[in-house]
Amino acid sequence: MSIAFWQRLPTVLLVVFAMAAGATGLSNQPGVTDFSGANADAIETSDITTALAVPRGARIEPAAPPTVRLPIFFEFNSASLRPEGRNLLDKVGAALASDELTTFRFSVEGHTDNIGSAEYNHSLSTQRAEAVKEYLVVRGVPEDRLGTIGHGENDPVADNGSDIGRQRNRRVELINLGSIE
Repeated sequence: MSIAFWQRLPTVLLVVFAMAAGATGLSNQPGVTDFSGANADAIETSDITTALAVPRGARIEPAAPPTVRLPIFFEFNSASLRPEGRNLLDKVGAALASDELTTFRFSVEGHTDNIGSAEYNHSLSTQRAEAVKEYLVVRGVPEDRLGTIGHGENDPVADNGSDIGRQRNRRVELINLGSIE
């Protein structure tokens, strides 16, 4: 086995754990690493870095940019970060400060479950994305490297028919948009 495999071993193990915990792991969408069903404490900074990194000189495919679906969850009807979300965002901030990611811009994208009107959920998802961006900026990520988008209830990753599914849908995704330069 190559050294690259051993360097990626924590990510591989985390994806297996995430799949066992009900996440989709490597989603059926190209470029998406889905940690939304994983225990936030089990995700390491290196896992986030690896999932979002692009080899130097490589072009990001617009149809499949490196995306991480994170278990940065919110209470029902709220844009307030839960404590476990703050701990994970500390790791996200460290990943974004890593040599592999400092030259990239990112989109922070908020999502909701399907309870409430579509208009309200769009507003709430935007507030969630802004809350994550604000947290990262306060911890040193340059504001000009982060944009935000709210998707509302339009892109569920789990069944909205259960409490667990709705919780997974109240999430944030981080997408690598390409080089700042």
